[in-house]
Amino acid sequence: MFSALQILTAVAVASINIVHGDNVGWVDYLGDNNQEFHDISLEWKEGSKVPNWLYGTYVRNGPGQHSFGSDRRQMNNWLDGFAKLHSFKFIGEKVLFSGKMLESNNYMASVKKGELVPQLTLNAFVDKEHDWNILEEGQIMAGMMEGTAFDNFNPMVWRFGEKDVEKGMYMAVTDSPSALRFNISDLSTMGLYLPKRIPFPTTGCAHPLREPGTDNTLWFMTKIDMLTGNKLVEIQRYKPSDSFDAPEVIASFEPAKTSIVHSFSVTEDYFILFMYPLDADPLEIMAKKFHIMEAISWKDNTDTDVYVINRNDGSVQHLTTQPMYSLHHANAYQINKDELVVDLCEKNPNALRDYLTVDKIFNPPETTDWKTVKSDEFSRWNINLVNSTVTKSLFVDSINNSFVNMLDFPVINENYRGKPYCYLYGNSLIDYTRTAIVKKDLCKEGGDKVWYRENHYVSETWFFPTPGESLPEDDGVLFTLVFDGELKQSYIMLMDAVTLESIAVSYLPVNIPWSAHGYLFPEAQF
Repeated sequence: MFSALQILTAVAVASINIVHGDNVGWVDYLGDNNQEFHDISLEWKEGSKVPNWLYGTYVRNGPGQHSFGSDRRQMNNWLDGFAKLHSFKFIGEKVLFSGKMLESNNYMASVKKGELVPQLTLNAFVDKEHDWNILEEGQIMAGMMEGTAFDNFNPMVWRFGEKDVEKGMYMAVTDSPSALRFNISDLSTMGLYLPKRIPFPTTGCAHPLREPGTDNTLWFMTKIDMLTGNKLVEIQRYKPSDSFDAPEVIASFEPAKTSIVHSFSVTEDYFILFMYPLDADPLEIMAKKFHIMEAISWKDNTDTDVYVINRNDGSVQHLTTQPMYSLHHANAYQINKDELVVDLCEKNPNALRDYLTVDKIFNPPETTDWKTVKSDEFSRWNINLVNSTVTKSLFVDSINNSFVNMLDFPVINENYRGKPYCYLYGNSLIDYTRTAIVKKDLCKEGGDKVWYRENHYVSETWFFPTPGESLPEDDGVLFTLVFDGELKQSYIMLMDAVTLESIAVSYLPVNIPWSAHGYLFPEAQF
């Protein structure tokens, strides 16, 4: 068993380039856990240094249950697992820990039946002989028209509406135009929220953003005019007083092509949308038995479309750049009104279909050839609105570390959203089980830092800024969830955001399977 001293002295690695992991405990990390519990008081390890100014409720979202007892219709994509929420209520050094499955209609029906009921999934089942029959396909089609065919909202959480625990609409969201509301206090499910059905909404976005300087929510949807067949992109602004189905439409335009888009960026004046040459045609989804990832197609030698929308007047400028794909935008800012910077976590588009399939995620490589892992690098894109150009540049690996430029799940100091910034925190995931936390210094070489421990599996971080004015951008603490493969136990960790050193650890009484994203709601104080 690791001692408290060993855990607390884990340091940010400066120049490790060769690591080896034995994948110890990895399969246990992926185990389902639908257990419900509420407000368990956590204890920090002896010697932990927890700031007394931590406050608010941090909610994490991710797959909690993949199977319902039946041998039939076993999910083949990790992200098809039904959503479970975990919350951490911070009150200085005190932390209350809760967990509960989101009780969507399809989830509850599957629990009752003991088998997955007809619905959209990402990948085909492990055994394709168990696929939907014609009657079930009709049920899924009817659900698509009603907006209920996909109600598994496991990647992300967000607050629409007022910044108030009673009036705010706390939602679980995915790349669907709908959202599932939950109670921020006890995580109970409060119902499915649907947008207006005309024009017919087809996709939403898993990563809403705050409009800089406001409490407004920025989002977008893709829609289709059922009469003309025209496809639309609608840029939306939700003011705190707006209902979910009645946002302000900033702009609406016909895109050059449709695309699988998971996130976007904002600056002080602009909404920036990259639309990639990667898509899943609705007719092809139907042909592939309503398994979305089986229908995706990458269009070689086709440009990426970049749309820059002025939020002040709704004008849209269309630019193009080289073919590429990214799940997550990190941040963007304006050098001036005509020059913009966008930072993206690039991904291999061909891996989207199969990276998280059961055979791959449960059987990671035992060793890593570090000479072949250089791909999917974090990149910077400069947009010139006068010259209509979008150009790419890469960051230097100044500390000779394989992790530093291969990061994803980007997190920043949210006070710098849409503004010039220097620090980015993220996860570097190499061969599934080589997982590290990275601090990327975007303003000077040599400032990158990496936290890595063999057989400890990290996940997305959250940045808590130290209260006060005129403090450095990285003055604060990072919060993250980690799975200790040796002990087969989850723990939470606080890190000094400047040095990336662990300052506090608390092992959890209930394990949290690999999860996706989380968000802090400072107003949710109990």
